[in-house]
Amino acid sequence: MHQEQPGPRTRREARTLTEAPAVETRPPRRRRHWIWIALVIALILLLTAAVVAAVQLYERAMTTRSHLEAAMAEVSTVQESILSQDTAAASEAAARLAEETSAAVSPTQGRLWAVGEWVPWIGSNLTAVREVAEVTDSLVAEAVTPATQLDLSALTPSGGRIDVAALGGLSSLVDGVVAEVDRAGARIGAIHTDGLIDEVASGVARLDGALARLDETLSPIHDVLGVLPEALGANGPRNYLVMFQGNSEARSLAGNAAVFIVIRVDNGAIAITEHVDSSDFRQPTEEPVVSLDPEAVTIYGDKIGRYTPDFTMVPDFPTATGILQGWWNRDVGTDVDAYISMDPVALSYLLAVTGPVTLPTGDSLTAENAVPLLLNEAYFRYEDPLMQNAFFGSAADAVFTKLTSGAGSPTAMISALARAVEEGRLLYSSEDPDEMALIGTTRMAGRMPTDGKPLLGVYVNDNTASKKSYYLDMSIMACLGGGQARASVTLASSLEEAEASRLPYYIAGPYFAPGEISSYIVLYGPVGSSLVSASVDGSAVTPLAVGQHLGRPAVKVEVLNRFVSEHTVDVTFDGVAGDGDELEVWHTPMTRETPVETSTCTP
Repeated sequence: MHQEQPGPRTRREARTLTEAPAVETRPPRRRRHWIWIALVIALILLLTAAVVAAVQLYERAMTTRSHLEAAMAEVSTVQESILSQDTAAASEAAARLAEETSAAVSPTQGRLWAVGEWVPWIGSNLTAVREVAEVTDSLVAEAVTPATQLDLSALTPSGGRIDVAALGGLSSLVDGVVAEVDRAGARIGAIHTDGLIDEVASGVARLDGALARLDETLSPIHDVLGVLPEALGANGPRNYLVMFQGNSEARSLAGNAAVFIVIRVDNGAIAITEHVDSSDFRQPTEEPVVSLDPEAVTIYGDKIGRYTPDFTMVPDFPTATGILQGWWNRDVGTDVDAYISMDPVALSYLLAVTGPVTLPTGDSLTAENAVPLLLNEAYFRYEDPLMQNAFFGSAADAVFTKLTSGAGSPTAMISALARAVEEGRLLYSSEDPDEMALIGTTRMAGRMPTDGKPLLGVYVNDNTASKKSYYLDMSIMACLGGGQARASVTLASSLEEAEASRLPYYIAGPYFAPGEISSYIVLYGPVGSSLVSASVDGSAVTPLAVGQHLGRPAVKVEVLNRFVSEHTVDVTFDGVAGDGDELEVWHTPMTRETPVETSTCTP
């Protein structure tokens, strides 16, 4: 049964009931209003704080950048001082460098920077800046500062010996420097540059590149110091057979090797123990002194193993020394641990460091006259081959004595040797696998690499049994692209008629007129390619030999120069990927520099 609710008993009750809702809703509206005001004020404060913090972080970042740029200015001073062995100057510059890098790190420390690194987008940039500053500071403390104490004089002979114990200390110091560079490289390499602003990303890339270049410089030094004590006889005597190749009678590897010395090292002591020349070998022989590679015989003939002037025709130093070993074991017998080859041009680079040497004849052998004297003038002076070889041997002795006396700057000597290696004028082959692993596929190994970049080989061999290659200059233009590799090789003679008419027999040779220079040029294509064509001065020629050798195609043609003249050989190989930026060219080291130009082939 429905019951009605009782109504207000009085007007006051009725008025109270109708006005109550209005009274209850007003206070909440006021509270929401003040909440929004508070929120706006808080937001303004936060934005203000963020702006202030951003300004402070920006100023700190600019401070770090300024100090890092100032530090870079000191790097070259440290490097130059270390190389010049000015320890005091290197230490002072390193101290200034350390001050700058420490000052660069300081602004990146603290709570503000740490919080900033958590902010999206900005944070990754701040992290990168801090990492760069910390890595640079650590490098200075753990690598640069210790490096100022590098004593490169440990590499310099004194009184005919090198201090093997001092080399050990140098090796330990370099070990520490290399380890720190490796750690720094790993840390910088872990920075993700995606999303970084250009200024920060470029700074990371700059340091990464600098570390990579530093590693490229230090790694070979580190590796060489690891094997050098053994190479200097720390664990027993070693014999090195040094051959001198004469570029005036061109051969693929440089020239006719007619003079040899044996250098014995024993716990750092260095001495010449034996002299040998081509007259000490019983030759020619009916059969090669060793088994020959049939592919090499196809290109060069078996005379490479029957006649000592020709074993360096093979443009592969380990193969050439293998043939020489056959001669050596048969006719000389001294045990040999490693082989070294040099030419007079390389000797001139060393003389530029050591200064002149006086020969027993009274001649002063200098960087300027070594090449013409040893490759040309000596043959005018001495017609007897025995006297020629004696003169060359005395020159080798004099240069060796100068070198082992410690003359010249060690850094300048390293640069001279590096130049000789780069030009293919200094070659090395050893029975020690660790040593061979160090030089790998570099020019010093004297073996064209069969992997890596596409490579063309251009090798010259005299065909006149003369010393007239002295008058030849070579230039090479090569290109790669469109599936082809092309080489254009120009051989130019500077031999004038008047000069030819006065050439002594030993320079002119027995088989051609004095003014004629016959040369065989062997061109090797990249691995996997095939020969398309060969021409001389634009006319197709029938090659003297074609085949595979050293894992690549090879073609042999003759160039005949008469007096002052030049001829160009053009060869094309097919089936090669890549472009001109990837192409390498190895060639015979001639008497004078061979200009080489590479480019991308055009149709």
